[in-house]
Amino acid sequence: DVLNVMGLYPGDPGDPGSDCSGTVINCGAGGCVESSFSCADRVFGVVPGCLCMYRITRQQFLVPRPEAWSAEAAAVLPVIYTTVDL
Repeated sequence: DVLNVMGLYPGDPGDPGSDCSGTVINCGAGGCVESSFSCADRVFGVVPGCLCMYRITRQQFLVPRPEAWSAEAAAVLPVIYTTVDL
């Protein structure tokens, strides 16, 4: 992300950000009919370009955020976890 916003990343890396944590505010057209999440659910995951106020993504990129975790703690884990787990 740092290289990206400084213009030092080769090519077009897209918008900055990938790890995220937040609250579901809408689930598809017409509500959460086909989603495992409901509005107000706390989630975290990997969402490219997530350094913004709102982001639209697929539910497959998110998991429920444990009650004991802060939003900040959850936001630093997804890419680290998937990198170490590989």
